[in-house]
Amino acid sequence: MSKTDEVYEILRQRILSGEFSSGFRLIIDALARQLGVSAIPVREAIHRLEAEGLVRHEPNVGAAVAGMDEDEYREILTVLARLEGWATALSVPHATPDDLIQLTDLVSQMHAAVDGSQLETYTRLNRQFHRVLRQRCPNRFLGEMVERCWTRVDQVRRNIFVRVPDRARTSLQDHYQMLQSIREHAPPRVLQELVEDHQITTMDAYLSRLDARHGGDGPGSSPIAKGGRP
Repeated sequence: MSKTDEVYEILRQRILSGEFSSGFRLIIDALARQLGVSAIPVREAIHRLEAEGLVRHEPNVGAAVAGMDEDEYREILTVLARLEGWATALSVPHATPDDLIQLTDLVSQMHAAVDGSQLETYTRLNRQFHRVLRQRCPNRFLGEMVERCWTRVDQVRRNIFVRVPDRARTSLQDHYQMLQSIREHAPPRVLQELVEDHQITTMDAYLSRLDARHGGDGPGSSPIAKGGRP
């Protein structure tokens, strides 16, 4: 890995883990000293993170970790649902027996995680399942767009089932349905609709829980990602 790649991975992980919360200033010289590199790879890494939507340049402030409000979360998840459903539909005809084995193993691990109330583990396995599900998509640009959407909402979604534990069990059933549709060689359109509905339902469950915590004021533009926590 180049110095820029190394710095990018470190900063990206700190943002997604919540160590660098929403609004945290990314001061190039300070980060360069901390990481033992020159300012150039830090600046380039920040530009890459800005392109992903994880960092924003604010007037009179400079680069800072981007936050997210309810409206932006809903917009991105709606796009993600459609794009990922499409990418999955394109991917399924190219799936291999090894892919099916891997998906089956992931669902088994997800089931164990739900039964053991290990919801952070479930969230991580959920991410892996969807990545395997769409990994054979022949349209690389579409795949990159889906991954970019996932990255943008990871600040919120990395522990989403911890925040909405009731959704984990029904989410697991969604994954069983997806797996069964592949085993039965269902038309790709069937899986596309399953993925779309799955993402939208998870989004609605999370926003409904958030609305209840805010006193039932209804959807709005209140911040939901400050260090990834509502």
